[in-house]
Amino acid sequence: MRKSELMTLWNVESWSEEPYGVYFVSRRLGTNHLETVGQAFKNLNISCTGYTEAEVLSLSMWKQLYVQLDELDQLAQEIIQKEIPQEESVVLTLTDIMLDKSGCYDAFALGYDVGESPAGHLYILVSFDENFTAQQDVIYETL
Repeated sequence: MRKSELMTLWNVESWSEEPYGVYFVSRRLGTNHLETVGQAFKNLNISCTGYTEAEVLSLSMWKQLYVQLDELDQLAQEIIQKEIPQEESVVLTLTDIMLDKSGCYDAFALGYDVGESPAGHLYILVSFDENFTAQQDVIYETL
């Protein structure tokens, strides 16, 4: 895929190639739950740690991931809600898609910024394999 195709598909707002990976921000149109009518753009941070720009562009998953993202987001949230005690159930908004060449997230992970916790800023992630099958283990990361 050419860079211009990827940027158009994902409505990329910013693109950065760093020595440790490629990072871009996608603007996705989503329903604004604060208003009964209307839609708003949401930023989605996409990080490809350990990848070069050429490697990111050679990944065959981009179109399928874009098409299935809402479905995968719903599945990931269901997995997370099973793990969170009912009294602590929270509304999660997808904030990140993470790829890491080391394979620590399998093929990729969907990430949710939960905010501050006693351990630091908390992210909850659900990883997916190359067939877009969700792993049932929830990943907790703090910054």
